[in-house]
Amino acid sequence: MSDRSFAGRTAIVGIATSDFRALYGRDPERTREELATHAIRGALEDAGLEKSRIDGLVTGGTSHYEPIAYRAGLTDVRFVADYPSAGRMCAVALMHAAMAVEHSLANYVVLFNSVCFRSQQNRFGYSSGSTGLMYESVYGMASPGAQYSMAFTRYQHLYGGSEAQLGAFALAFRKHARLNPVAIMQDELTLDDYLAARYIARPLRLFDYCLVNDGAVAYIVTSAERARDLRHKPVLIGGTAERANFREWYVDLEFWADACGSMKRDLLDPLGVTTADIDCLQVYDNFSPSVLWGLEGFGFAPRGEGLDWIQDGRIELGGELPVNTSGGLISEAYLQGWNQHAEAVRQLRGEAGARQVPDCKRVLYWCLSALPNASLLYADD
Repeated sequence: MSDRSFAGRTAIVGIATSDFRALYGRDPERTREELATHAIRGALEDAGLEKSRIDGLVTGGTSHYEPIAYRAGLTDVRFVADYPSAGRMCAVALMHAAMAVEHSLANYVVLFNSVCFRSQQNRFGYSSGSTGLMYESVYGMASPGAQYSMAFTRYQHLYGGSEAQLGAFALAFRKHARLNPVAIMQDELTLDDYLAARYIARPLRLFDYCLVNDGAVAYIVTSAERARDLRHKPVLIGGTAERANFREWYVDLEFWADACGSMKRDLLDPLGVTTADIDCLQVYDNFSPSVLWGLEGFGFAPRGEGLDWIQDGRIELGGELPVNTSGGLISEAYLQGWNQHAEAVRQLRGEAGARQVPDCKRVLYWCLSALPNASLLYADD
């Protein structure tokens, strides 16, 4: 959903994230409720709002939102929505919160996602409820990472490119994470380190995979008019777009080119925004190739030339198009895209510190998965 009448009428006004690095460094018993309530309180403080003003609640992937609401003091709200625990729903949840505000279903909506993947020892492989693995699991193709790996092999067959070139994503995101004190991965990563890392599903290596961690993210959405009376410069919601690609396989055979083109037409074109207007990207990097395919699908890089296009610092801070400036899912934390939206808000407020993109005005997010989706946020001038 993106049109001139809706764009800029709602805004994100408060954000908070866990200290992912601190949580990763020690593993006491903890709960998603504990992490979520801490993030919600942080978002309220960031916005300068009393919890009594919150009358909407949107949750990202928890069937336990009632105890979280109790613990956060959100016992009486007018609008509640709960979404599956998946990165594909991140932008969808944001738009539904914005729509609730726009249509007076709520005045202030708090959104949160909370995970305890590391401390509860989650494993991201095959399960009986997996989708897109209808025939493959019996042959050992039992995880999304394996699907992305096979798709990247096909991409190399069609267009060429090396594993070393793909490493530009991991190296860039690690550089950015080292400027982010709450990012999990702080050690320097060289190309030699990347190439020496073990394969998880060849040709994808350890550093091509997202992290497994604990943490929470929360933010608050209200009208742009109300937002201008609050503590920080509002970050306006331009819109979101989604495109269902339901297939018997997990990765689209054309690397989501059609889905990206559709989302670009729905999200950017109605607002007269082009790829040249985007100041940085915050991308759902569950696996490195998904960033590559989005760059080509949205038209930032020519089809089949993305691996060449990302070399020589182009996607790093100081380059033409900085990507995942907080470290992304690969080096900051895996919060299913919610932490990318929090970083987008920091960039648009000018609060990203050493990793700030100069004069950042527009940030695009996308997730390429079973339900591709994208969002556009921009600064309130």
